[in-house]
Amino acid sequence: MELFNNKELELLRKAGVNVENKQDFTNDDKKYIFRQVSEFIMSHSSKNGDIGRLQNEYDSIFRAVNVK
Repeated sequence: MELFNNKELELLRKAGVNVENKQDFTNDDKKYIFRQVSEFIMSHSSKNGDIGRLQNEYDSIFRAVNVK
């Protein structure tokens, strides 16, 4: 089973994270994805609610990578 579904892959592309949907991601791969998505989200405005909206939108990706 792949780690990401098609919707999540599209969200990753929007965040500028190009990944192949494979079954085995190393812990470093997961940390990279987590860091890149976090930076993408934090580059938006909190005043108009973008950060909160994006955090909700990308929540399934954060759960999938489950960085420790």
